[in-house]
Amino acid sequence: MRLNKFVLEVDGEMVREIPFLDGLNIITNLKDSAPGNSVGKSTLGRVLDYLFDGPIAPIYIDEEFGTPNSEIELLLTDKIVYVSLEYKGLKGSLSTIKRRLSTITICQSYYINDVEVDRKDYILHIMKTVFNVFSEKPTIRKLAPKFFRTNQYRMLHTVKFDNGRSVSKSDVSTVFLYLFNFSNTEILSKRHKLKNAVKRYDRQVISFKGVISEQKILSSINNIKKQVEKLENSFFSTDRGIDKFEIVSKINDVDDMQNSLSDKVLELDLKLRNISKTNELLISEDQYYLIEELRAVYGYASAKVDSVLVDYSESLIFHKQLVNAKKEFVSDGLEDIQIKKRRYKEEMNGLKERRNLLYKEMKSKKEVEELSDTVKRIGELNKELLKLNAIVEQKETIEEKYFDESERLENISRQLEKELESVRSFEKVFVDTFKAYTKSFYEVGYNFSLNVDEIKGECSPTVDEVQSNSEGGLKRLEVVLFDLSYIKTVAAEEVYRPNFVLHDSIDDIHINYIKKLFEESCKLAGQHILSMLSDKLPDDQYQKYKKHMILELSQRDKFFKV
Repeated sequence: MRLNKFVLEVDGEMVREIPFLDGLNIITNLKDSAPGNSVGKSTLGRVLDYLFDGPIAPIYIDEEFGTPNSEIELLLTDKIVYVSLEYKGLKGSLSTIKRRLSTITICQSYYINDVEVDRKDYILHIMKTVFNVFSEKPTIRKLAPKFFRTNQYRMLHTVKFDNGRSVSKSDVSTVFLYLFNFSNTEILSKRHKLKNAVKRYDRQVISFKGVISEQKILSSINNIKKQVEKLENSFFSTDRGIDKFEIVSKINDVDDMQNSLSDKVLELDLKLRNISKTNELLISEDQYYLIEELRAVYGYASAKVDSVLVDYSESLIFHKQLVNAKKEFVSDGLEDIQIKKRRYKEEMNGLKERRNLLYKEMKSKKEVEELSDTVKRIGELNKELLKLNAIVEQKETIEEKYFDESERLENISRQLEKELESVRSFEKVFVDTFKAYTKSFYEVGYNFSLNVDEIKGECSPTVDEVQSNSEGGLKRLEVVLFDLSYIKTVAAEEVYRPNFVLHDSIDDIHINYIKKLFEESCKLAGQHILSMLSDKLPDDQYQKYKKHMILELSQRDKFFKV
């Protein structure tokens, strides 16, 4: 894994190209120039974080006061600005990721090797090539703060480096298990989902059991079954060899057929009414009366219209022929409809007689009504029984899911135990490295522990701080040593994990410690990028490490050159 170079483009022109070095990479201001504040020393880190799907606000909005830098904001609004990073991935493949810097969200496009892609594919590519992660968790925005310590919070929190609003203990655990060589990160995602599912099903089972117990659903089911059985026995009993159920069933069938025939008769009546009404409209009195009226009007006006009226008269004759033809068309099939209606009426009368005969087979009409009420009551009880059984069945279904997911969780936990062996191995090397670094700098070896809960498959990382306070140079030094220890352990264990880190503003660290840090960073089998004021370095140190200065800014040459 290696970061190769960073490129800044404005309106298609390359404005800045920054090659990265192995080991130490320093971002600073030109020595003996105007003060090095506000020249953009922190900007590279924030832009790199942005390339890893970070927010754009820190690039042009002041962290302390929350006010935008008007020059940079104008640049990002009025110009087309692109930033890109070329790197060699964990498996050796070269990639270039690229994004547009814009204050307008929809303009913040994503590119992989100069091909525009959607955000999802962009992130998947980075997770695969930079982090060797193929699962949903850890996410890119949970990992990025560890490798891009671009603000004061990240520089002052060794293990709790992510100050995002939605960071949970589970997120911290997942990130650190990944960092410490938990190989199959998919297990973490699966286990997280299974744990949540088991908890959810457990709560639901308890809830359903409470409802079933409180509402005495099981006893209600038994009582309803007894009622239904009693009613059915009464219903299906015979009287003088007559099956009442069969008779009621036949009566219901007759009713259905009567209803169907009634609908058909109504439909035929509608057709007959339409034919009759249409014929009435077509039948009219003498169609020639209008000719006489026209002749009288134009005669009063001393106008001759005989030829016109003759033509009009012929038109009326033609119209009458059309009307007669339409009457014949409309009335076509009238006799068939009337015949069909009479047949349906006869069938309905036959069904009526059949229904009366079925009633006579019963003792009385009242008995039929009582049987119908019994059928209705049985139906109501069965509906209630279905509702109650549905509650019980749902509880049983959830119980099955609970046991199935619990079994899957146990299998995942067994796989987890194997993964934790490699985590413990990585942790041991890291602890020794971190302790050696802190012993060398503080003269006291700091203890780090993942505090792995092997049963839960979680961890709660802690650092036993001795000399460091909660802020200031010593705390920043602790953070830097922690990250250098990680890079050194990654190299020693030869694991597929990122071997770079960026630290913003190490100026609070004492110069003696900075000198020592530089020496250690130069020996790293990885990349350490840091920003600081050149005033912190004596002239001899400035000259000694000038070859490691990948970016020297000034008031005349700010990061964005604005």
